[in-house]
Amino acid sequence: MFFLKCNTRACYFYLVFLLQVILLFQTSKSYSQHKPVNFGRVIVDDFTLNNSSGEPNSNAVILADVGSVKFEGNSKGWFTYVYKRQKRIKILDKKAFGLATVQILLYQNKEAEEKVEKLSAVTYNLENGRVTETKLDLKDAYKEKVDKNYSYKKFLLPGVKEGSIIEYSYTIKYDFEFNLPSWEFQSEAYPTLWSEYNVTIPGLLSYISFLQGYNKFYIANSSDGFQNYTIIRSRSIGGYSTNTKEESISVSSPITTHRWVMKDVPAFNVENYISSPQNLIDKISFQLYKTYDGESFHDVANSWGKVAEELMQRDDFGAPLTENNKWLDKILESLIAADDNELQSAKKIYYYILNNYTCTNHYNKYIKTSLQDVVKKKSGTVGDINLLLTALLNRNKTDALPVLLSTRDFGRNNPSYPLMERLNYIICKAKINSVDYYLDATKPFLSFGKLPLECYNGHARVISKDTTAVYFLTDSLKETNSVSVVIVNKYKNEIEGNYNHTMGFFESLDTKNKIAASTLSDYKSAIIKSYPEDVLIKNIQIDSLQLPEEPLSVKYELKLKAFEQADIIYFNPMLGEAIKSNPFIAAERFYPVEMPYTIDYIYTLNMETPNGYKVDEVPKSVRLNLNEDEGMFEYLISYNGKNIQLRCRMVLRKANFLKEDYNTLRDFYSFIVKKEAEQIVFKKIKL
Repeated sequence: MFFLKCNTRACYFYLVFLLQVILLFQTSKSYSQHKPVNFGRVIVDDFTLNNSSGEPNSNAVILADVGSVKFEGNSKGWFTYVYKRQKRIKILDKKAFGLATVQILLYQNKEAEEKVEKLSAVTYNLENGRVTETKLDLKDAYKEKVDKNYSYKKFLLPGVKEGSIIEYSYTIKYDFEFNLPSWEFQSEAYPTLWSEYNVTIPGLLSYISFLQGYNKFYIANSSDGFQNYTIIRSRSIGGYSTNTKEESISVSSPITTHRWVMKDVPAFNVENYISSPQNLIDKISFQLYKTYDGESFHDVANSWGKVAEELMQRDDFGAPLTENNKWLDKILESLIAADDNELQSAKKIYYYILNNYTCTNHYNKYIKTSLQDVVKKKSGTVGDINLLLTALLNRNKTDALPVLLSTRDFGRNNPSYPLMERLNYIICKAKINSVDYYLDATKPFLSFGKLPLECYNGHARVISKDTTAVYFLTDSLKETNSVSVVIVNKYKNEIEGNYNHTMGFFESLDTKNKIAASTLSDYKSAIIKSYPEDVLIKNIQIDSLQLPEEPLSVKYELKLKAFEQADIIYFNPMLGEAIKSNPFIAAERFYPVEMPYTIDYIYTLNMETPNGYKVDEVPKSVRLNLNEDEGMFEYLISYNGKNIQLRCRMVLRKANFLKEDYNTLRDFYSFIVKKEAEQIVFKKIKL
């Protein structure tokens, strides 16, 4: 995070770095570097990429992506920012055709709206040695509303095929300069040869800038100067506010121009166990925090208090929660019994919503139409459903409040500076008997007081008069799984056993949804097919399938046919429960490791020595710690001449690891994979 500002009395520029993520920031040489393409003109040579351009398996290459922000005076007495973007992409195969569909996010409120101007889009193809152009008909660009504050300008570039070069440019103007457009230097899916952002800031405005990422800047410099701005404002005449006259004011202000360039940026490498590329991708964003009127500074930084106050007054958010809502009594009367306590009543309300309403959009935090309409349709957005839940709880005299957050795939939001576009999700907080319960009634089978994994993304904000921060951290989640297997001798040298698996909360939730998406029969068939032919599975039982607050339990009987004839048997006592491959196989890792939860997994085996066999070899017992106290693995096996007993346990006491811990974590898993692959050797006794 750093501050960008100039003082009109004495121009100055300074950078204060508060690194929120590990940032390798490199200032380039001061000489000028030019972007590698000439926008608006494509020649035959542009269709040939150098060997160093892009990546071998890439479906497209972003040849250049250049943006700029500057300011101009407006007729409302202040500034308008002008944002321009130019982008050129080489399409290598049809898997990248989706890049030809472009959507531009636009913001609006009661006072102003962002508008797209000077839109141009062209597809270039090489045909018979000549470059052909297919231009977008501007009539084919259309606007699609998201909610009352956001919409998309969408268009599809025509004539795209494998080998095409597509190029588009547009300008956006907005009369209020609170948040400048952010800029991503890196693409999640495609390499970028040149990414450049230029920002020119007048001395009347001061911004906080947030940097994140790991790649180095090719250019990062700034220059100072002056610029004249013409601002038109209304002035009252004769002391009457209704009698005004417009006057034009010319302001000469110092300016600072910043230039950031990244060159040959690889596509984001999505490694195992990363919460979201949006948390790590190379990016810069801005927020206005002060203005200067020539005499004094004014603090205009947004705050959570301001945001909460505005949200609670909105007709599509907080206002319906504070209304009388007597119409909800009919629902409550059908649910609540006279002798229900507050927790029982809250659970009945929650499960009524969960089991009877369908979420149609998990990325809209507002009420799309009205709560009455949601009840009528029995469906709605995450905002519709969880705000209805909040309203019902409040009507039943339970203290309930909405909570805003960003889901993992959306990237983390900043706890210090509220940016509404970074918040895509809403849940409900209910306080019952001095205990806070966080509720999401949009996910099937989700139990009361539990949240889906995607909500565990750090900072969230309770929206109320006294708004407070809460944090949903993956390190606070513990997934406990246990498997027990008992194998005994049966009649006629048959070896049979019982398998019992009690799943952790999130595995239970995933399994319940998987069965609901297909059939219970399909799930049982998958269990049978997961074993080799010499292991027979029968009498599969699934317990607690319809009980959301109980862990799922899977039980079945098994028969081992391998012991019927073979003289030597190599038997893995983990019976398919072993970790078969290391999730961390790369020699190096670029990003931290972000697991979904901490782990405590226990596997036990109690096995009689099969009749007619003796144990020739048994794996050795071992214990291993991860970084002293961050995890452990134990493999404890014993043989008393008749029975084999194994207890295997893996514990991870934290979910997040720095990239500096990667090698240790990789070695830890490598050891586990190797150990759990070891086998017991049985030999037939010769009479």
